[in-house]
Amino acid sequence: MLRIELKRWIKHLKGQLRRLIIASIAAGLLTVHGVLAVQPTQVNAEPADVSVRNWYPSSVFEVPEVKPSWTVKVDNYLDMDDENYLGRQAIAEDGKVFAFTGKKLIAIDASTGKRLWSYGKDLKPYVVFHNGVIYGLSGDQMPYALNAKTGKLKWQSNTSIYIDTRLRTEVLVPTVDTLYAIKGSSTFAFDAATGKLRWKTNEPSGEGHGTDYLQEADGVILRTFYIQGALTSLQLTAYDKKTGKKLWDHFGQGEALQIKSGLVYSVDYYSPLLTDYQSLPDRKVIVNVYNLKTGVKKSSRDYSWKMSGEPPYEYGGGGLFINQGKLYMDQGNKVAEYNFDTYKKGEVPLRTFPRPYGGDWELIGLVQERLIFKDIMTRELAGIKLANGEQIDWRGDAPVAQIDVYGKGLYRAQRNGTLLGINMLTTLPVFRVTTGADLHESTLKTNGVIIIQAEGKLLGVKVPASLK
Repeated sequence: MLRIELKRWIKHLKGQLRRLIIASIAAGLLTVHGVLAVQPTQVNAEPADVSVRNWYPSSVFEVPEVKPSWTVKVDNYLDMDDENYLGRQAIAEDGKVFAFTGKKLIAIDASTGKRLWSYGKDLKPYVVFHNGVIYGLSGDQMPYALNAKTGKLKWQSNTSIYIDTRLRTEVLVPTVDTLYAIKGSSTFAFDAATGKLRWKTNEPSGEGHGTDYLQEADGVILRTFYIQGALTSLQLTAYDKKTGKKLWDHFGQGEALQIKSGLVYSVDYYSPLLTDYQSLPDRKVIVNVYNLKTGVKKSSRDYSWKMSGEPPYEYGGGGLFINQGKLYMDQGNKVAEYNFDTYKKGEVPLRTFPRPYGGDWELIGLVQERLIFKDIMTRELAGIKLANGEQIDWRGDAPVAQIDVYGKGLYRAQRNGTLLGINMLTTLPVFRVTTGADLHESTLKTNGVIIIQAEGKLLGVKVPASLK
């Protein structure tokens, strides 16, 4: 009996002690190294009005760390005087890397990081490559051409493409015998062998607003411009390659989906703007077909579908492209595949695929038999397998700064100073490189080497066999 009462008494003491501890914590008592201290009753911290966490896995992927074969300092693209040159300040071709240091153009051996040659001074940080020739712009925006192997000057144009505009800066488009330069609504054509200006033209209705699109086919140059009016839309315009004379234009038409057998296939972007899409579930993409040289409309194609659910409806349409004779079209909650070469009015898709996640994802391409989607907010990528419609993604262990895909390799530069090499097919990370940079430009690749563009430096890394 005494033993039972003793147990009850001990249990009572434990309960009292537990309540005392809880009350002490609630009152703000702290015990540090056996000393009992009372916290001040006044608390200075204020609760946040809004607190949002960007969640990422707390653990870091355990993958092999690969050290760069070489590192070369270059001009920091974040410090360049014109941000519109971003994305054009370095290229990798024929086993070489071309970049800028001290506003000079340098060539680097991609395998060793050894400098091969340098050229010029006060150059614009812009470089393109075509058939063994490097093209760039001088400080006063005059095009030049160099032998890519030796760095020797082939020609320096005496024509500046400078135009007093705040619009996007120059775009150089080299072809077999012509170097085209784009600036807003103006187009320049230079002889690729001599640098002599052949012609210059401007699209008045564009009022300086042109896109980066230029395509040459069968003696015709195609460009697109933004035309402002009651409703702003694209305009597809054709020029004669030899003279620059305007051949034709069509308002509301986008760049060529395909040019084949003297015909231009172009999406009509204007007609959908006239549709009350919020109350009507019917959707339609129109592809018009024009004679390349005359602009005469030869036919039209309609690809139709209905949105699911109840009004108000979202726009429900997005990216589309042609790949190996198949047309892939974003249709709201699905992607439809059509045989583009054998169109029949009213035809249904060959097959459809689900879209990943939600409306923030846009269809951008097809790689390794996977439809690729980009999150327009986070810039993450996700995919849908053509074989079975399975959704996949290529997540990392930190927010993404830049993603580039070459074959089976997806190179994910992250905002924690690392780059992950991920296998596109398995979605598994293969290696990691420490870059030490927060932001990254496009990862380049040539002759089995990737070149990472970090802040103010290039890093060369050999591609593992599993990603080739």
